[in-house]
Amino acid sequence: MLFATVTLTASEAWAWPTAQIGGVTYAGPQVQGYAWKDQGGGAWTKWNSIAYRDSNVGDLKIARRSASSASPTWSAWSLETIDSAANDVGNGASIALDADGVEYVSYVDSTGERLKVAKRVGGGAGTCFAGSNWDCDTLVFGDVTDQTAIGLTYDAATLQYTVHVIFVKEDAGVYDLWYARKIGTGSWTTAWIREANSISLAPDALAFTSGNLPRVAYGESLAGIRLSAFVGPAQGNWTTSTIDANGVGPASLAIRSFVQNIAYRSATGDLRFAALNIFSGSFVLSTVTGSATRISLALDDDLDPHISYQEGGAAKRAKRKSGSWTLDVADASAAGYGTSIKIDTQPATDKALLSHTDGFGHIKVSAE
Repeated sequence: MLFATVTLTASEAWAWPTAQIGGVTYAGPQVQGYAWKDQGGGAWTKWNSIAYRDSNVGDLKIARRSASSASPTWSAWSLETIDSAANDVGNGASIALDADGVEYVSYVDSTGERLKVAKRVGGGAGTCFAGSNWDCDTLVFGDVTDQTAIGLTYDAATLQYTVHVIFVKEDAGVYDLWYARKIGTGSWTTAWIREANSISLAPDALAFTSGNLPRVAYGESLAGIRLSAFVGPAQGNWTTSTIDANGVGPASLAIRSFVQNIAYRSATGDLRFAALNIFSGSFVLSTVTGSATRISLALDDDLDPHISYQEGGAAKRAKRKSGSWTLDVADASAAGYGTSIKIDTQPATDKALLSHTDGFGHIKVSAE
């Protein structure tokens, strides 16, 4: 591995426009999804969704909004219950949107230690509960920890999506990393990846190479930041490498084109960044800034990284352009708990959307 120096520039702005999502009062962990679709002839539609656990009742819920070329201002947020099972559900939530804005959410039934995946089908025809707009599948029964990461790939030849989920099982102190997938309308299959020390997995830890091959970054106790890469063809055929032995999970992974980036914390609490050097095949490691927690990473259309994080009770964003990092305060007031960042690429703006909670059960969205 290689190390790089980082040049920091002054903050561009003190704070971004920030709004609280109305009607959300008991939000636990939250995670954000974004998608947009070119409708042709200059028309487009985009979607922004946030899945979260309602800690008051132990349900999984979602807030969503949309916009289009005909109505480019974001709509008001609408709220919906995904799963209201009698058990405590919604921990470890991770979300992915397909090209039509259809949401898929992986999460855990903490009471039964079960892995679940929900897909929005609409029309009140879902299976999660009577009159639900969501189908709920239970993939794994027992020993699942409150950590999942979900992602989608699309096969243009078969016109099918594959849903991928990474999850962690623990039994008597032994941790195992697992991989589940569902191809099109087929059945769910699962495969063991590896046994590990205690694992710390982020909801945005899963990403895909240009060949639709999944990779997952995570923290492993006594081992640092790890990267497991699917090599196939068997579902359980993965290789694992150490990215930073001095890193601490969880880690956020972003891949677009030839760019592969990982954001995480060092053992001393610094915000760290790893970037794949495509010529050497090694990751170049650098320190972005000092104390940081609750980290999330995204790449914009120019393949520039954006990292959201919490520092000193504020929600912040670090962005690298031409080798230099700029640090912004997105929201300075009781903010930054559980940050999640996405890039709003339509209409051709490449502006960051940073969702986070305020520590009092409210979800806030700061827009660059």
